Amino acid sequence: MFSFFMAALWVVLLVAPLALLVALLPVGRDCPRCGTETLPIRKPLLRPVRRMVAHRWCTACGWEGATRHTHLVPSMPALEAVPEDRDGDDDAAWRSSGY
Repeated sequence: MFSFFMAALWVVLLVAPLALLVALLPVGRDCPRCGTETLPIRKPLLRPVRRMVAHRWCTACGWEGATRHTHLVPSMPALEAVPEDRDGDDDAAWRSSGY
């Protein structure tokens, strides 16, 4: 029982810093230094963890480093109701005058 506890403790001591390291990586495609979009770089060393960590390079400032890989969901554009101006004094030929 004691050896099982020690083995579990060693696993936790090895995995916890790696999980903390991944949690502290910058998120997304933007450069943490200048904010412009970065380009992905394929590294054979990161192939096993490619779904979690991506290696990126910024063309604007030259930053190169690891980021957490995220799936960006496109946001819906905000729709806003704009009232029509129906004064009737505009001279548009395509509008009928029977408002």
